[in-house]
Amino acid sequence: MKTEKGGLIALSQIKKSDKNKLVAELEKGYKEMADINLELAQMCLEADNESLSLCEEKLTECE
Repeated sequence: MKTEKGGLIALSQIKKSDKNKLVAELEKGYKEMADINLELAQMCLEADNESLSLCEEKLTECE
């Protein structure tokens, strides 16, 4: 939030209803990011496991 002069308003100066709305929006955003991060982590883990399997397969061929 910005004042008319473009400066930031301190959280303590925001009306309680606006503060509650801001907190709710931030909470929603963090939950959305958590879901995105979990999905990306699962995708990367799957790719890592596939790479490991391929490397192990190649190593056993060399033996």
